[in-house]
Amino acid sequence: MKVLFKTLAALLIFVGLSTVASAQAIPDSSRIGAAAEIGIPTADISSRYTMSVGASVRYDLYLAHKSYLTASVGFNEFLLADGATTTQTAILNYPVHPLQTMPIKLGYKYLMKHFYVQMEFGETILLNQTTQYATKSHAFTYAPQFGLIFNTKNHNFIDAGLRYEGVSSFYNDTEKYNFWALHFAYAFKW
Repeated sequence: MKVLFKTLAALLIFVGLSTVASAQAIPDSSRIGAAAEIGIPTADISSRYTMSVGASVRYDLYLAHKSYLTASVGFNEFLLADGATTTQTAILNYPVHPLQTMPIKLGYKYLMKHFYVQMEFGETILLNQTTQYATKSHAFTYAPQFGLIFNTKNHNFIDAGLRYEGVSSFYNDTEKYNFWALHFAYAFKW
């Protein structure tokens, strides 16, 4: 799975950089997009979850030349790994459930022709707090991202990006719920 993830990320970068030189510039306008996402958990949670799958909606509000204010909301489900037997619920002999979260973030995006860099901050809401036996229902989140955006023939956009999302603990400890994610979106002028 990690090899597939790295291959897709490298392909995204290669295709984007090879087409940037010949493609039309992205017009400055506000956009709204819907995305499918797939991710790989890191560090503290990588032994409990194999991957995350999700969806998100992002609004890019045009501020000035190449600058956007972003607002996004999403849904992520972290699929269980073999290491999930060491969680609090498994130790107590209760069924182990996938982790379900809803990140809500605001941020800033800077567009350079087709390449962009973006930084978002917000909160991630734990949707299944009861089944996770978590002590907190939300956690601070930060998400740096870079990606490529292209025009389509009908004046909409394709957005593909790679981000690292850092999420604080849902428990009173130092465990982090961090992951790398690929983001594929279809966006409309708004």
